[in-house]
Amino acid sequence: MKFSDLFLLPNLLTLLRVFLIAPSIYFLHNKLFLATFLCVTFMLLTDLFDGLLARKLKQVSLLGSILDPIADKLVVISLFTYLFLLEKIPLFYFVIILLRDISQLSVIPVLLFWKKIIFKVKPKLIPKIGTALNFILIAQVGLEIFYEGLQKDPVFLGVFNLLLGISSTTEVYILVTFLPRYYQIYHGKHDTFE
Repeated sequence: MKFSDLFLLPNLLTLLRVFLIAPSIYFLHNKLFLATFLCVTFMLLTDLFDGLLARKLKQVSLLGSILDPIADKLVVISLFTYLFLLEKIPLFYFVIILLRDISQLSVIPVLLFWKKIIFKVKPKLIPKIGTALNFILIAQVGLEIFYEGLQKDPVFLGVFNLLLGISSTTEVYILVTFLPRYYQIYHGKHDTFE
């Protein structure tokens, strides 16, 4: 990994996503709808475009492939922690999110720094769907914070519970498939997280 890769445009976009976490929570907490919407939308766009730009500009880097999922995990953990503290998401879902994301974040200190194992990150469709569902749930709960009457709307509640169920199942599947791969990479039997 080269330090200079940190300054590639796609990697700067990824870092910007992390820097927008605190303002997003601040705006959400203070019920500043437009500012929250713009911040979260920009975070979503950086998540979509950092990889596309990396490929288009031929700026794909090992650092970028590791930074992107770290940024996603930090965004998800931060926002869901805030929403859990507001009692907007159930404990079981919060625990699943923490288990998945913290176990995936642990590969950096364990594999890269301690074991000195270089690995690749090439997420398949289901982990991408899992992250998209996280962002959709965050957006839906955010709307409920701004429009408190929505929590009593049966359609809103039905959609929320459906998304929560699908997301929970997806998160558990990702965790169950991730852990064996982690073991394989740790023991030198594989080199790619998918």
